[in-house]
Amino acid sequence: MVHLSENGDSFMKTYSRTFPIRIHDVDAAGIVFFATYFVLGHDVYEQFLADIGHSIPDAIDAGEYIIPIAKSECQYHKPMRHGEQMTGELRLTDIRGTSFVVEIKLIGSDKIHRATITTRHVCVGTQTMKPMPLPDSLRAALSEYLHMS
Repeated sequence: MVHLSENGDSFMKTYSRTFPIRIHDVDAAGIVFFATYFVLGHDVYEQFLADIGHSIPDAIDAGEYIIPIAKSECQYHKPMRHGEQMTGELRLTDIRGTSFVVEIKLIGSDKIHRATITTRHVCVGTQTMKPMPLPDSLRAALSEYLHMS
């Protein structure tokens, strides 16, 4: 799902995806294990890429480039528990020549912000494994979701 938010005279897109917290997402204490936040965030990111026409399997099959994560962090605000519905709100906060930064806010159905996951992705050629410019079509698709601070 895509949401538009107004920023002065323009509108910026935010991608969102709602999903349940499943039993395999929680630990023995009944809350989502800290590392699982990255899995949940990556699920939102992977669906986002597919929805904008740049799925990870297609990029891998084409064999020209991949966009691995070079840096990741998560800020934990409030625990998530089994059975809760979460919405991942994705936006881009930076796009450069060979990389981009994704921010995903995980928000409960109670509208409480649970966590923020931030990842920097670098486009690398599959043959050289060295940074390469983002393909123009990918850059254009990502740019629609860029939120400037």
